[in-house]
Amino acid sequence: MTIVDTGWFRIGARVLVVAALLAGWQYLSAAEILDTTSFPSMTATMAEAGRQLQSADLWLAVWETVRGWGLGLLIGCSLAIVVGTLLGLNRFAYLSVIPVIEFLKTVPVIAILPLAIVVWGATLDMKVFLVAFGVFWPLTIQTIYGVRAVDPVVRDTAAVLRLRGLRKFLNVTLPSAAPFIATGLRVAAAVGLILTIIAELIGGAPGLGLSILTSVNAGPSRLPATYAFILFTGVAGVLVTSAFAYLEQRLLHWHESQRNAAAKAA
Repeated sequence: MTIVDTGWFRIGARVLVVAALLAGWQYLSAAEILDTTSFPSMTATMAEAGRQLQSADLWLAVWETVRGWGLGLLIGCSLAIVVGTLLGLNRFAYLSVIPVIEFLKTVPVIAILPLAIVVWGATLDMKVFLVAFGVFWPLTIQTIYGVRAVDPVVRDTAAVLRLRGLRKFLNVTLPSAAPFIATGLRVAAAVGLILTIIAELIGGAPGLGLSILTSVNAGPSRLPATYAFILFTGVAGVLVTSAFAYLEQRLLHWHESQRNAAAKAA
């Protein structure tokens, strides 16, 4: 194993890259290469971020964002897994419904935001609907493909062993679909967070998105706060993606893809 392959080296390299970007940001601001009326300095932004971390308003906005994201993700993903499993198990239903799903999957979620605002207003229900709608269609397709992607050898073995019904589903279909569903959930979590911020930023629902909008409307003096809130949303996205990737690795440690990744890391 070379030093490049060690975990500490990778962590150190990432920290150095982030530090270099922050230093470059500060230099460009101090040298007035960046327009100070549009780009605050790194130190001013970080100082404002520190002040916001001590504010109850920030944590209330974070809670509102997490609540809308979590409920929408739970509802949308639960329905997607159930519907996708049923369609994957029934060929006739799959052939009948898949054109509709493929069409609705292409509808931009932002296009239905005005309709959601008219129906529910700037409320939690609006955010939950938008997130659930956005994650439902791609995860449904991912689940269908996972259910239908059973290895022919495994399918024939199950037929020889006379596995049917629930036993076949738990021992053959579910293990085959699990990696597809796990990947779909990881992507859906990140997409759902983006949709939550959009619903708050454009729809005016409480959360980090509304905090960004409020600070922008407050004028140039609140520009550091705007960038601080943007950084908070970026950190939230990294945490969500990392958490779901870790859960995928832990829950699917038995799968070939995870075993190969673990062997390569070792």
